[in-house]
Amino acid sequence: MKKFVLYSCAVLPMVFWAMTFIWYKIVLDIIDPVSVIFFRLVIASLLLIFFTKYIFRTKEKLGRKDYSKMFVLAFFEPFIYFLGESYGMLYVSPTIASVIISLIPVMTPVFAFKILNEKLNIFNIAGLVLSFFGVILILVNPSAGADFTLKGISLLFLAVLGSVGYGISVKKLSADYSSMTITKYQSIFGTFLFLPLFLFIDYHGLSGKIVLSFENNTFFTLAVTLFSMSLFASVLAFVLIIKPIRELGISKANVFTNLIPVFTAVLSYFIINEQFDARKITGIAVVLSGIVMSQLKGVFRKKTFQIM
Repeated sequence: MKKFVLYSCAVLPMVFWAMTFIWYKIVLDIIDPVSVIFFRLVIASLLLIFFTKYIFRTKEKLGRKDYSKMFVLAFFEPFIYFLGESYGMLYVSPTIASVIISLIPVMTPVFAFKILNEKLNIFNIAGLVLSFFGVILILVNPSAGADFTLKGISLLFLAVLGSVGYGISVKKLSADYSSMTITKYQSIFGTFLFLPLFLFIDYHGLSGKIVLSFENNTFFTLAVTLFSMSLFASVLAFVLIIKPIRELGISKANVFTNLIPVFTAVLSYFIINEQFDARKITGIAVVLSGIVMSQLKGVFRKKTFQIM
């Protein structure tokens, strides 16, 4: 039962984050990226303050000595990750962007070994590589060209580094604080980091876009979608994923990131009628096989790879 709960906590965030692709498609037709991220974080912060105070009644507070650590955590994600991903998408095709983002679980073991001294056995390494190739199989259509620029590639790699930095930072903080407390302060710090960008980039043109949304009867859709993104992708997903990071390590936990394009493909099929062909089905099977393999301890339990 404990294993089921643990792996459920690893899989459910991927479902929520997969849904953000569809939610972003809706809200970016109404307001700009920085506004979306800022309001998403404001709503998430308010929800987390309410949950911790009135639902869970936790009085856990962030120690003064850990303010700098929390700032670093929020700087990596949501700040660096969201900026790199959202603006990178302006210069790179969705296919190329998704493949680059899926490098997160492949790059994580390198940094985890250097900084946290996490080690993986041969099955873990093979699973990481196999799941990445499964992602490529799902996303890359050989018959379609992919447009990209060096600027876009650089921004998306910045997002990857932001996610890796988040995993390492949260691993350290998770030893002293609950998932809810970490996620609450992460959202609050992230809101203040995005506030200057919001004021200088999007604030002046926002009122016109809001008025237009009322005229087009899209304001309700905007509000519901932003609330859904905040509750599921910015609150529940981060609260849940901290447990697998703490118990499995960031290398094993981050391999579940490769489930995002799998869930995106399935959700897109049912919600927006996107094509679901044999190539995607095969890719999903490869991703799932890689994830299962990455979690094995195997016969070489005491022999681990040291990534140089």
